[in-house]
Amino acid sequence: MTFRAGFLILAAAKFFHSSFSQACLLLVGYFGFAALDQWLANRATEKVIDGEVSGWTANPDSSGFESKGNLSRVRLPQNEQIVVTRVAELLRKIH
Repeated sequence: MTFRAGFLILAAAKFFHSSFSQACLLLVGYFGFAALDQWLANRATEKVIDGEVSGWTANPDSSGFESKGNLSRVRLPQNEQIVVTRVAELLRKIH
């Protein structure tokens, strides 16, 4: 998408008879803010993922469960936790 936007900026600069320096300034500004936007989106996603993963405590009633607020889940053995974590990371990368 960003290459299309770059092409449109250059085409518009040519159409409106803008100088080369103005077109370059627009391109640098656009790509800089696009990178900033992507970085902020990734940071927000990581913050949400960290919030989902951390904060679980062992349930005092049964050792096979973990709880977080009103939620509870089955506590997996160490080997299964590693597999589930790796699959979850792969699924997040696909999205």
